[in-house]
Amino acid sequence: MRPSDDTRIRRATTQDAEAVAAILNESILKRDATMLGDPVSAMEMARRIGGLHEKETILILEEGGVVRGWGIVRLYSDRLGYARTCETSVFVRREHTGRGLGSRIQRALLEAARTADFHHVVARIWTANQRSIAMHAKLGFTVVGTQRDVGYMDGSWIDVTIMQCLLETER
Repeated sequence: MRPSDDTRIRRATTQDAEAVAAILNESILKRDATMLGDPVSAMEMARRIGGLHEKETILILEEGGVVRGWGIVRLYSDRLGYARTCETSVFVRREHTGRGLGSRIQRALLEAARTADFHHVVARIWTANQRSIAMHAKLGFTVVGTQRDVGYMDGSWIDVTIMQCLLETER
């Protein structure tokens, strides 16, 4: 099933906090895509949305007015030398994965990163999440390495694959 004709991507507002938190919490509880341990509240997510740096953004993918997924462009580091490097993350409601929604969000995040004058985009993906790695590769990301045993969740070590995408911007 492909995305419907009434799919749109827009910037998140604090009114999206409940839906954004619910989608993130699916991954937190599944323990397969984020190192966060405890579910986040809508209040905490509203605080995060409202507290973004001027170069950061959260984008919402709506289908028929219902939030199906979201993604974030966030600073990689606050150090001066990394001013043109960002990190992205994408989350889609579990029942809507495999439909190309994550790719649509990631494309929009890359455009937002380009607009914010980022040059280097990093994605940190659980190595076991081969679907996400494949999606990122299709969008121009390359694997630059794997951090073995970098995370520890519920008694198990987690490997994380680091991918990068260099945007065509002025150097």
